[in-house]
Amino acid sequence: MSMDSDIPSIDSDYLPLDLATPITSTSLAVAKHTEKCTVCGKPAFCYNYGVLTCNACKMFFRRVEVDQITYTCKYWNKCYEGHAFVDALAGSPRCRACRYQRCVDVGMKYIQPGKPELELSNKIEENLTSLIGDLLFLDARRRHKIFNFYTSENPTLREMITRGKGSRMVLKRENQTVQLHEWSFLGLYSAVELFLSLDFMEHIRDEDKIVLIKNYALQSMVFFSAMRSYIGNMDKVVNPDSSDVYPEGMYQLTIFSRTFLNGIRSRLVARCIELKLTNEEHVLLNMLLFCNPVHEVSEETRTIITSRQRVYSSALFKYCFLTYQQNGPSRFADLLSLCHVMNKQVEDINYLTTLFPLYMPNTTYKQLFVDVCHST
Repeated sequence: MSMDSDIPSIDSDYLPLDLATPITSTSLAVAKHTEKCTVCGKPAFCYNYGVLTCNACKMFFRRVEVDQITYTCKYWNKCYEGHAFVDALAGSPRCRACRYQRCVDVGMKYIQPGKPELELSNKIEENLTSLIGDLLFLDARRRHKIFNFYTSENPTLREMITRGKGSRMVLKRENQTVQLHEWSFLGLYSAVELFLSLDFMEHIRDEDKIVLIKNYALQSMVFFSAMRSYIGNMDKVVNPDSSDVYPEGMYQLTIFSRTFLNGIRSRLVARCIELKLTNEEHVLLNMLLFCNPVHEVSEETRTIITSRQRVYSSALFKYCFLTYQQNGPSRFADLLSLCHVMNKQVEDINYLTTLFPLYMPNTTYKQLFVDVCHST
């Protein structure tokens, strides 16, 4: 239906001007590999009020909440039925009331300043809000790098740890193609960068950093990939450009059964789908599992890691309790059980990547992948 004749003024219920920004060919090229705002479908780089949204939708939602504005829909709140996103440039209606309702429907919750509220529960303490918000930001930045940045370097794990802070990834060139074997490297590279950016890692010596990252970086990569696929409504892991994770001819090798290969792609995603895993649970569990005080590290590092593990464990349990109430403890146990699925995933990946070069002699791995996955 057309509504152009029903738009009386700039202050009406039917003219979200912040959605009317012209889209150029350049912006479309950049947006192609960017996460989409769950409200309007435009490029989004971080979470706002508990949901991945663009800045325009964040400000629109905040303005409605802060000013307590009430919009009225002329079409029985059905303007966006059949539309995946609120997008005024795609021929869909431009209704503020329905746009706000879409914000609410996807899970946006306004946090009133000064009150200890979390996006998905108004009863969670302020320090938990801050902790989860920080982790969601790091996760969104990691996702943004995977889609939009690239590095051609081939560093060892030790080189990444000892060369100081700062990412060496650069913005991709327009129409740049990432090769199949590079996606796993970039996933691992971004995982290492994420862990090295944590504030408490500054107090841990380099040798212990190597041990900690070797112990969990690959699990983190497969967990992140599974979560990305789950959010993208896929039942198996694919590369960020939607290409198959396996090289051509993999299924023709008799040493790997189709069941084995499909298990690597689908097992963890299926469990995320079954649990209906939230972004908050993903980022908290990822940090909880990283902070594993293994015996190979020094006593000082074990003390630091144990302390951080308690913080993340407590935060995850509190989130589960306040979100799922009486089912909180069982939810917490279900989330921890994901560790076993990840370990099985990593075991199968190590087996595959060890044997594959024996049958495909020209196969080479980046040094970081070798250091994390194959070194003892």
